[in-house]
Amino acid sequence: MILSKPEHIKIYGHRGTKGDLPENTLKSFKYLFENDINAYETDILLTKDLVPVINHDFRLNPALTKDSEGNWITNDDVKIYDLTYEQLSKFTIGSINKKSKYGRKFDNQKNLPAQEIPKLSELLELTSKNLSDNLVINLEIKSTPIEKYLTPNPDEMVRLIMKNVNKFELNDKIIFSSFDWRILNEIKVTYPKISRAYLTSEGKGKVYDKSPWLNFMPLYDSDVNELPRLIKTLGGRAWHPKYNDINKAVVRISHEVGLPVNVWTVNEEFEMLRMIDYGVDGIITDYPARLKDLCERKNIKWY
Repeated sequence: MILSKPEHIKIYGHRGTKGDLPENTLKSFKYLFENDINAYETDILLTKDLVPVINHDFRLNPALTKDSEGNWITNDDVKIYDLTYEQLSKFTIGSINKKSKYGRKFDNQKNLPAQEIPKLSELLELTSKNLSDNLVINLEIKSTPIEKYLTPNPDEMVRLIMKNVNKFELNDKIIFSSFDWRILNEIKVTYPKISRAYLTSEGKGKVYDKSPWLNFMPLYDSDVNELPRLIKTLGGRAWHPKYNDINKAVVRISHEVGLPVNVWTVNEEFEMLRMIDYGVDGIITDYPARLKDLCERKNIKWY
């Protein structure tokens, strides 16, 4: 798995190609492969009957979800972990409610015929049919240390997801990421050969001394410059910070310790160019085709 290539930018489709097609649908991921974009970032949760599924939020998002009769749901507290996969499959996610606050951000997103929330196994099966040397599968395990009953415990969650992943010969193409560093520690202990990327977001109040999100790691310096060194000591293969948390200096520090930097979620061209100027290794974006076009127009190498 190639996470860094000199003088190149790695393009990651965020939840497939969220800006163009409904997020985390199989057709959204298929669109990436059809456009020669061979890396994606997506999210894993578990159902009540312990089926790993692809979905970003712990709860069904009313702006994305319709019931079995084709109506937008109104209950914003329907937890994925409270539903069996059979119950979950009765909802569809092939469109976005463009009257909602969330939907107005993606007013050009195309609708698709009714799509179900996919199983992780379905996405990995699709991916296995689109293998390439530059393929990177960035699976974010959704977990929280501050709210109970949304997922299994980290050890069980990792075990169940890996049981699913091991059905496919893709381990050397997968990098797991999480904001909940307990998850990453569990992977380190039980599956040490599997690559890990450490997600951070300072703006959401997750990064501070002995934060539960960082598995209670001590931070001796409130400056972001400490994070890449810490992640490297933990054996991380990559750092995934929010794009507006970084600067050139911290990217340089990360590279000095041998840690690639993949930023999220970068959608505007001027921000893409700023990240490229900073020297990041990869850009996670809702508009991967837009970033690909920008690179080709500006003679920026990508892979």
